[in-house]
Amino acid sequence: MANARRLPGIQVDVAPPPAADALPRLDVAVFVGFAATGPLHLPVAVESVAQYAAVFGADAPLAWDSERGERVFAHLGPSVRAFFANGGRRCWVLRVARSAAMERVRLGEDAPLPSAVATANRYALPGLLAIDGTGAIAPAIVAARCEGSWSDGLRVDAATQQRGFALDSWSVIDSPAAHRFAFLTRQPLRVGDLLRFDQDPAIQVYARVEQIAAGSTPASPYRVEVRVLAAFEALIGDGSPDEISGDARIAGLDDELPATLHSPRPLAAGWGPAAVQLQAPLASEQLSVGAWLRFAAGAQIVWLRVDEIDRVADLSISPVVDDAIAVLIKAQGPAWRELDPATAWTGPVESAQWLQLELRALGADGAQSRLRSLALTPLGSGHFWQQQRDQDYYRQRDDLASVPPAELQRYPLAPDDAPRPLAWLPLGLQANFGASVGPLTQTATALERDGLARFDRDLFLDPALEADSVQTLIAHADDIRLIRPSPRPLYGLHAVFGIGAGGLFNEASLLALPDAIHLGWQRRLDPPDEPAPASTPTTPPHWRDHRGACLIDPPSQDALSAPDFSRFLDCSTRLIAAPVLDGPDAPVSPGRYRLSWTQSEAGARYALFEAGLADFSDQREIYNGELSEYVAISEREGRYHYRVVAQVGGEYSLPSNPVTVRVRADEWVLPTAATVEAGMEAEWLAVHRAALRLGAACGDLFVVLSMPRHFRTAQALRYSQRLRAVRGAGAAIDPLALAFDEARALSYGALYFPWLQSDARGGALAAGSLGALSPGAGAQAGADRDPQRRLRVVPPDGVATGVFAARASQRGAWIAAANEPMRDVVALTPRIADGDRAALQDAQINLLRDDPRGFFALSADTLALDEELRPINVRRLLILLRRMALRRGSSYVFEPNGPVLWRSVQRGFDLLLGDLFERGAFAGATAEQSFRVVTDEGVNPPQSVESGRFVVELRVAPSLPMRFIAVRLAQSGERLTVKEEL
Repeated sequence: MANARRLPGIQVDVAPPPAADALPRLDVAVFVGFAATGPLHLPVAVESVAQYAAVFGADAPLAWDSERGERVFAHLGPSVRAFFANGGRRCWVLRVARSAAMERVRLGEDAPLPSAVATANRYALPGLLAIDGTGAIAPAIVAARCEGSWSDGLRVDAATQQRGFALDSWSVIDSPAAHRFAFLTRQPLRVGDLLRFDQDPAIQVYARVEQIAAGSTPASPYRVEVRVLAAFEALIGDGSPDEISGDARIAGLDDELPATLHSPRPLAAGWGPAAVQLQAPLASEQLSVGAWLRFAAGAQIVWLRVDEIDRVADLSISPVVDDAIAVLIKAQGPAWRELDPATAWTGPVESAQWLQLELRALGADGAQSRLRSLALTPLGSGHFWQQQRDQDYYRQRDDLASVPPAELQRYPLAPDDAPRPLAWLPLGLQANFGASVGPLTQTATALERDGLARFDRDLFLDPALEADSVQTLIAHADDIRLIRPSPRPLYGLHAVFGIGAGGLFNEASLLALPDAIHLGWQRRLDPPDEPAPASTPTTPPHWRDHRGACLIDPPSQDALSAPDFSRFLDCSTRLIAAPVLDGPDAPVSPGRYRLSWTQSEAGARYALFEAGLADFSDQREIYNGELSEYVAISEREGRYHYRVVAQVGGEYSLPSNPVTVRVRADEWVLPTAATVEAGMEAEWLAVHRAALRLGAACGDLFVVLSMPRHFRTAQALRYSQRLRAVRGAGAAIDPLALAFDEARALSYGALYFPWLQSDARGGALAAGSLGALSPGAGAQAGADRDPQRRLRVVPPDGVATGVFAARASQRGAWIAAANEPMRDVVALTPRIADGDRAALQDAQINLLRDDPRGFFALSADTLALDEELRPINVRRLLILLRRMALRRGSSYVFEPNGPVLWRSVQRGFDLLLGDLFERGAFAGATAEQSFRVVTDEGVNPPQSVESGRFVVELRVAPSLPMRFIAVRLAQSGERLTVKEEL
């Protein structure tokens, strides 16, 4: 078919203009502060409160404020929640603390580390032993997935999954000394699987699958080669001595303890448990049911699973005191003796067990998380060693926008720092979960293990960069993390340089440090010990005379420690041994703690008494029964005194030794502001100046600052003056102040005042929605139930940063972030007098105010000394132009440097700046009055062109009455730089 012909004429098509490039984002913030969990000194991007809670947990408790009667928490969490509540959509969070790696840089590799560095809890897995490459056997140890005390209430238990299979054609490979064997089986095994051979009912042999070969036909069995790792023999009565002296070792304790091994006793059905009695005092919290005890006597090594703990008085010390208690440990299951696999067992066998592991972590609130079907060797498929510490996991996934939500609910445990073992041996495991264990005992307080015991600038600054100027900071940081033969990551707020290290452009343009303004804290001192009460033991009347109506007890007679059998007494009267009471030595947090006592004799009942006074004049009975332990509950701080009495029939013992338990909510307290302000002000200023230097060195990072909570108008004015002070040539005052050539750094920061009273319930609900074992979810939810903690007084960093982000994303960074209502704010503290507002505004402090419409910041000033850079929106506009120039300028690298390039560059930047002009970013009635793009010979003389240098000047007039500011884009060789010129 012929094509239809068009009629003659002219047709005008209107081509749509090319789409303007999207502006660079200026709504992404970085928050630096203290958190309960998460990686240290590693920025992580989050896009919701729920993502923040999944990584960084609940707000970290710090110290007790005695003046206000409240606990002080970290401000990082409330600031992030306020950021999202006020319009923020994305931020990077940087948890800082005093870490071991950071202190090695500060002190030197060979210097001893301080005790107060962030450490992770460690757990000895119940029923599991680990064998290393040398054949040494030890308890299997794992660690919490990140540093801090958040896992103090976490408990873990384990169970084994096993499947029996038949095998035949057992053979030895090389020789028995090589511990390698081969067999045929139809069971589909995999390399790295752990097998158990039960040739003898009393002997267990563990082997690892090394190699699998398929048969000649599909129906043929597999040929499996295994390596025997370890062998054990159950300890039963075999004619060996009933008692053996040796040394015992417990996981978590460095020293060996003298001990005696008691062989199992024959029972009506089999053999009873073995037992080990320690011959040295041991605190009750250092040993728990489910732990392993290693007993060594000469060449004999016995592993005892602790299923029951009993305590008897150490009669070698007189008088008996609380810390002189030997611990008799009884295992309800068997104990095992280590055997040499080369000589103890060579086969053959006809069946075996294929073993896998299941781990369960239990939160303090009863929530649990499981790992199922785990291989017991690192060579197996799906083993525990694939779990990653937070530091490793988030280094690969620093942007949670791309992480599936299911992966945010991570298992709370991970491998520790020790080399991987050959295998875990489930020697003491059953098919069902047994006793759960808590973390190994640590002497440091929770705040010390959080790495926050000492508050100073060192928490926030990289040791090598804290003294760098604006001019040297970038080059020095790049040398440390990129150029040196042994680069290292940066610490503190300088870790912001690592944002985008995986290939992402550093998108952050806002920086807040809400935790940089704490007063610090100090160790809580113990009150003076109460005077010991006079010893006035009571004597039962029937110890002096027979029972009956004529029984009398003259008060003038001395007290007795035993019945006076020289008198006429009832024949049933006898002496019952007083139990020995044991309790926690260190202070405990409000809640539950365990008291235990020795058994006086079989069939005895025990009455436990609690008192608030040391003389027990106000005692009350809190337990009466046959058990030898009791879990007490105390929700209030104080000293609680306990003693126990044994009862058998109508007879009862003298009271036990008294035990005093100290219950305290916090080990650290806040000092009074008057005593520490002078010294702490230097720390606050050092961190804030370092942040301003960082912002100026980067050129596109604006810093939002606040001041301590106790500041009033006079203190705020003085602090602003000191922060804005610039050192002149030869000035000796405040040597860490900004130098004269660093004065432009002041335009990269703004100071906000006063603090806000904010609703903290949103963070609790978000944390609770993440799952049972979100770190701190239970604690945060508990805070939500407490009406006294729903409203939190927090610095204004988060709210102000959220308003910045919302204004930049909705209207543009050139619009002043003021006169915008702040959300989730219910009050300001302290109240600012009307007469003080003018002085605060003149000091360039952005004052938050309340009026009938809500709460607003009615000023938007930087700290700049130059009046033309005083408005925040001017600095933010220049940051936007810098990013636009870098993004567009990078496309011109390696282009021929000539007039064609100059005109092309000018047209490109004319389009970009014209778009900003239409959006209202510049002053002036026309584009010509608002901006200019200069690429002519005036900025590119022949000698500059010949040297391979190309300069573009962007001259803009921000939408304020001020003179032009020039932003110069220069290409020299392969380098592209942007420089401001006033």
